[in-house]
Amino acid sequence: MSDSSLLKALKTHFGFDAFRPMQEEIIEHMMTDGHALVIMPTGGGKSVCYQLPAILKDGLSVVVSPLISLMNDQVRALRANGIAAAAMHSGTDAREAKETVQQIKDGTLKLLYVSPEKALSSGFISFLQPFRISLIAIDEAHCVSIWGNDFRPEYAMLRELISHFPDSAVIALTATADVATQKDICDQLQLKNPKTYLSSFERPNITLTVQAGIQRLDHMKVFIRRQEGRPGIVYCLARKTTESIAKSLRKVGYKAEAYHAEMDNVFRKKVQEDFQFDRIEIVCATIAFGMGIDKPNIGWIIHYNLPKNIESYYQEVGRAGRDGQPAEALMFYSFRDVSVYREFIEKSSGPPEFKRVQSEKLDRIWEYSQAMNCRTNVILNYFGEYRSAPCGHCDHCLQPQEGFDGTRLAQMALSACKRCGESLGMGLLVDVLRGSGRKEIYDRGLQLVKTYGVGKDVSWKNWMNYITQMINQGLLDIDYVNHSVLKCTPLSDEVLYHQKAVILHRPAEPLEEPAKKKVPRREIFNKELIRRLDALCRACAKEEEIPAYAVFSKGTIKEMARVRPITVEDFSQVEGVGKYKADKYGQAFVDVIRAYFADQDVLKNPRGMTYVETLDLFHQGLSLEEMAKKRALAEATIASHLSKLYEKGEQIDLKQFLLPDDLAIAKQGWRASGFSDQVKKVKEQTGDSISYTRLHLALAVLRRDAAKES
Repeated sequence: MSDSSLLKALKTHFGFDAFRPMQEEIIEHMMTDGHALVIMPTGGGKSVCYQLPAILKDGLSVVVSPLISLMNDQVRALRANGIAAAAMHSGTDAREAKETVQQIKDGTLKLLYVSPEKALSSGFISFLQPFRISLIAIDEAHCVSIWGNDFRPEYAMLRELISHFPDSAVIALTATADVATQKDICDQLQLKNPKTYLSSFERPNITLTVQAGIQRLDHMKVFIRRQEGRPGIVYCLARKTTESIAKSLRKVGYKAEAYHAEMDNVFRKKVQEDFQFDRIEIVCATIAFGMGIDKPNIGWIIHYNLPKNIESYYQEVGRAGRDGQPAEALMFYSFRDVSVYREFIEKSSGPPEFKRVQSEKLDRIWEYSQAMNCRTNVILNYFGEYRSAPCGHCDHCLQPQEGFDGTRLAQMALSACKRCGESLGMGLLVDVLRGSGRKEIYDRGLQLVKTYGVGKDVSWKNWMNYITQMINQGLLDIDYVNHSVLKCTPLSDEVLYHQKAVILHRPAEPLEEPAKKKVPRREIFNKELIRRLDALCRACAKEEEIPAYAVFSKGTIKEMARVRPITVEDFSQVEGVGKYKADKYGQAFVDVIRAYFADQDVLKNPRGMTYVETLDLFHQGLSLEEMAKKRALAEATIASHLSKLYEKGEQIDLKQFLLPDDLAIAKQGWRASGFSDQVKKVKEQTGDSISYTRLHLALAVLRRDAAKES
């Protein structure tokens, strides 16, 4: 297909005016039945790379996806765009399965989403054998590889499915894969001469922030308040933590729920659906909630605990900002999390090589948390996309931190730890350093140690932060088996006796809410219009029992408010709309925009309002002369408004304003002018035989008729 044909298909089916980087090249390769490996960040547009070829190619495309919820979300979104799609998995009931089978037999189904278990069943493969399978897509392809962050042995067996359809295009897709994983995916799936498409891993619309795990809940609450009600996810390591955080957030007014594997299946499904449909704002979840979310309007992610590796972290961060809107990701870290993960790795049933790889990956995410340079570059370098220029959207780039010489503070803490027999927890050690008079100190005689009170000039909060940094730097260790007391490490002696320098950083202040400033009138105007369009979007979604973002994304709603289309044709050109949705929703949304123009008093003359006012007078049955008088405009101006609206598809009878010979005169003059778009040039050909006013109207009729014929 030509470039223009692909672009037209993209606009028609998905409403996008342009391809994202690499999409067009990948789609063209798929149209030639090639094999490909696509590594593209979450929200980067992977789905379109196989969905558009699936629509355009003859036959059925099969998409293998690991999670039921993800498949259902994809099918729902495709159907909302008028595309025939279905899913078959363990949650599919008999009626749905029967309808899907019939659609396949009829040749009307374009995309079939299946679980890996379903895809590998002999009955399923035999059933598909007689049909034209145009494309096979393996989503979340990192699950194929032992080097990936979510290895699933059954995924590696998908090469059997591929082998039964040797003439099909095959595309394996993932958001996160280092070089070793990329090679292993191709080998495990036995892809034939695959082209590898490696998109940039950068997610420029997501701001990355990392903080030590101190006063996490306080920091979280301020962070969430700044999100202005946008939905978000809090990822936790422990199931109990998900429940306690959800409870804390509910106490301060948020609609928050926990989500983890031990919950009742019915309630867990309800939590996920409530989140999808924006009935709850926040889900506090274990990583079981990870890949199964295809919700474009998630605005933020919090990692309450350190993730297990960079791949998991970046994939979970990628749940936010999928609609292209600005998003934020906040990660807390603690050395205790590293100890928990190490225990998980050692107790796992995986082979030694697997354990070694996972342990090394854990080291990398820890190094990321401790990095003092651009965080995005740490991630890009990890994935083999080497860059040194600052990203401009991580905490270190936005607010560079300067360390200070904390050697003396470290020596105080380490000396106190040793002198107290390495028997104190963090809080009690700080109390000794600050010279606290608490009873336990005197009961144990700790007020007699030489270092008692040496750090009284440092606040309790700052000491807690500095000691956490020392733990993170390996100067102190937490003995979790023995009541979490602090122990010195081999590095401690280098600081105490060999003057090894220690660099510390000032504690991060709690995130502050931005200072209120005067809001420009145009911003007020747009915000209210967005609110009204959002309300209509939710109403349409409720009626159809689909999520609001399946009608239109937040980015598309914002674009509507910016462009302010007042005709359905203009509406169809808005980024993210497309023909199907313009036909389905266009008039309702255009009516909301027109009504807002009529009853708002924020802007005096917003763009497009003059046309709406003329159209309103026309619908009142006024003549051209009356409309011109009412609006204090020339009749020719009124005629130009009506002409433009008519050419945009508005149902207006312009012929009622024309004389019997006007169309013939205008047609002759238009032809003589070389079919000029300028009324003035046509008027030069017609002379005084037709007025400017009627010429405007006649040319509009002629142009619309010509457009229909072409």
